[in-house]
Amino acid sequence: MAGNAYVTRMPLGISGAVTRLQDLTAEPVILDNVKVFDQFGLAGKWSGNKFVPLEVGDDIDDVAGILIRPYPTQSQADVAYLGVKSGVTGDRLARGYICVSVPVGQATAAVKGAKVYVRVAAPTASSPLGSLVLTPDATATNTPELTLAKVMGPGDGIAGAGKGHVEIAYNI
Repeated sequence: MAGNAYVTRMPLGISGAVTRLQDLTAEPVILDNVKVFDQFGLAGKWSGNKFVPLEVGDDIDDVAGILIRPYPTQSQADVAYLGVKSGVTGDRLARGYICVSVPVGQATAAVKGAKVYVRVAAPTASSPLGSLVLTPDATATNTPELTLAKVMGPGDGIAGAGKGHVEIAYNI
């Protein structure tokens, strides 16, 4: 029977997945069907009564939590594609442990207690607005420190993707 052998460690997780359920404060939120999150595990903000992705010009003080990957999964992009105009809900991590995607070099070099930064300006395809990174940009205002978050230890790499996963503690 064919399969994978994990020689050193199993994969850490999936971006946006809660990693420790016993230490979790998640809140159901209304998502905006126009301002759509590109992926789970991104920082978001409040816009009226809706939880939305960060936008250019936002600041670290606007961050109100991290979008959690629900189970069963319901992609916000899929719901928007289907034309659903209201009642789109999600979950916001207010306090807990979560797996997030970061560049693979940062994930594998991560150390317990390291700082976490949020991209609030100069987005790229591999680091959209609201993404968490472990190394700030040369322009510090692009990726200010998220003081409520700390790295929980070394992460892993996703073969061929240039991304890795790391577990962070948020608001603990």
